[in-house]
Amino acid sequence: MTLSVRERIDTKMPNSVKPIALGLGGMLALLGLADVQTAAADDEASNYAHVVAGLYGRCYARSVPRHIYDPDDAPRQQGRTWVYVVTKTEDRLVQKYNWFSQTLFVRCRAGADPSVVRVGPWQRGHNPRADHLAIAFYRGGTLIRNYSTMDIAGDERAPEGSISNYKNVSASVSHYTVFASGPQLTRVTGNTGAVFTEEWVVTATTVDGRKLVFDLATGVLQ
Repeated sequence: MTLSVRERIDTKMPNSVKPIALGLGGMLALLGLADVQTAAADDEASNYAHVVAGLYGRCYARSVPRHIYDPDDAPRQQGRTWVYVVTKTEDRLVQKYNWFSQTLFVRCRAGADPSVVRVGPWQRGHNPRADHLAIAFYRGGTLIRNYSTMDIAGDERAPEGSISNYKNVSASVSHYTVFASGPQLTRVTGNTGAVFTEEWVVTATTVDGRKLVFDLATGVLQ
């Protein structure tokens, strides 16, 4: 019997996946997820330039912010990101993006452009919005697919008196998240007879417990 990617993930990781680092601000947002409607004081971590390497170090991304703290009157996470392939001499620039991200992944593939996954920041406010990024997928310098926090949370309303107007949201005094465990690059393997199979996906768990599986190549939610 051949199992689907989702079935293989559920079989091998029944408790889903561990959250990745979301920066200090993101971790503070996740601390109170046991009670999604409990408010707590919170502060955003400052933006900082950083490098993220792909598996085995064959490619990497360098992401540099425009602002130490994102201004209220401008889109969040402004800056630049460059993706390089490592060679024997000088590293080769293969992709450029006009955004910064505190959390991103790169997946190197022989003979092909790296895949890039950008995770949205710890969003301000209490309610998911169509213009608040949750996760996006890129390749070759082009956006393939993106999902807003509204896409992930859905439109189910919370009980009256809740911090957020939406049920599938964890809100603090001034910020919110739609992920209980943040997006993570996940390797899924299997066997079809004597044939070994390998696939890379992005997994995450929502505040309401849904396990999400995104195709890395297309960004499609499986």
